[in-house]
Amino acid sequence: MDKDRFKDFDEEERQLVLDFENTILRGGQRFFDVDELEVIMDYYFEVNDIAPLERAVEYAEQLYPDSTVVKLRRAHLLIAKEQFDDALRIIKTLRRQEPDNTDVAYSLGVAYGAVGEHEKAIELFMEAAADGWLLGRVYANIAEEYFHMDNYEEAIRYYQLSLDTDSYDSATIYNYVDTAIRAHAVDEAIAYLKSFVEEHPYSSEGWHCLGNLYRELSFFERAMDAYEYAIAIDKTNFGAYTDLSTTHEFMGQSAEAVSALLRARDYAPSRSVLYRMVANIYMNAENHDLALIYYRKSVEENPSDPNALAALALAYVLTGESGAAMPLIRSALRQAPDSAEVLFSAAVIYDSIDNFEAASDYFERTMMSDDCTELMCQRYTQFLYKHKVYDILIQFAEESLELYPQSPFYCTYLAAAYFYTNRYNRASQVLPYVSAEFLSELCPEIVQHPRLGPLVPRQLPENDISFSDN
Repeated sequence: MDKDRFKDFDEEERQLVLDFENTILRGGQRFFDVDELEVIMDYYFEVNDIAPLERAVEYAEQLYPDSTVVKLRRAHLLIAKEQFDDALRIIKTLRRQEPDNTDVAYSLGVAYGAVGEHEKAIELFMEAAADGWLLGRVYANIAEEYFHMDNYEEAIRYYQLSLDTDSYDSATIYNYVDTAIRAHAVDEAIAYLKSFVEEHPYSSEGWHCLGNLYRELSFFERAMDAYEYAIAIDKTNFGAYTDLSTTHEFMGQSAEAVSALLRARDYAPSRSVLYRMVANIYMNAENHDLALIYYRKSVEENPSDPNALAALALAYVLTGESGAAMPLIRSALRQAPDSAEVLFSAAVIYDSIDNFEAASDYFERTMMSDDCTELMCQRYTQFLYKHKVYDILIQFAEESLELYPQSPFYCTYLAAAYFYTNRYNRASQVLPYVSAEFLSELCPEIVQHPRLGPLVPRQLPENDISFSDN
């Protein structure tokens, strides 16, 4: 929202940007020196607003065509537009002209990182760190390169170094926590963040991330306390509200989950999105009447939102009104044929009317999307099992286990699929990690099998997840 776009910027930056926009858009009279234009261009980079950024770069090039600062911003813009060869050409030229310029070294590191040359990028970022300027950002970039190389230990170390500086970016905290979770270093991350919020007690992001780590270990009460601290510090921290809501939902507290979201009504990216999230909570609680009310409110807020249309269509199907769903999902598909959310809804809807071919096509397209979620993957697994497409299920579940080793969900479906395709040896390898209770419902024959039955664990694995077909 426009009124919040300067929230993370000081008054001087705000005024410069407004003066620039008044000059460019309304013909105002204002001279900008190169340092002021650097601030303006960097603002648009920070908020990722490409169109005005391009105008700012063009304007700066007209006034200062030989400026290294301006040429570097042109290169960064080209990187943002994925025109990597052109960006590298500009920066390499500057590198030859100014071999000791650490800003040029940093920019070349950004360019190499964008094209996957992570080791070269790290070397250049190390060089850029030599002058001690904006170390927080440089260390965060090094951490990200190590992350992309799957070297989580070094990534964590450099994220912590970034957070230990005065110039870290708030996104670094979230990246650090995500890396710690992936590296199974949650306890270490909790200890670090507890120390961090002691030193920075008014860091909303710090408290928010500490809550995420507590939730990862199922310390739900501690997580909710941390989220409430984050909200008290920054009432606009929408992510803290949504994570607080999700934690209440984990605990079976649907009313409290909805209340947490509705508290964030004025801070959501849109009312349509907020109402759809509320509707999802009611749908998960099988309160279909209230779910439909909020899905309709979501569409009323934004009738042209394909994701809202798809969600309402899916709600109609789940409440037995397939006829009302079809026009909505067709409209959503016309508007957003590549949206993972729309494709997933279409897959479930077409499966509900027994159109296997269409459902299979939409599921496959969903799985290919970069925005595909773990819930969508689990539903696809259930779809394949329902229709006895065991070979594809096995391939998909085995690939999923590379991301989620020993996942009870995928191991349970794999065990059943292996059993029904007579691959008993492979079934025996995953049986120690299945959900015994769910396996007995999914494939009772395997539990009774004289060879495989004794391998089924007699209690549920810890931190098990729901296996509902709903």
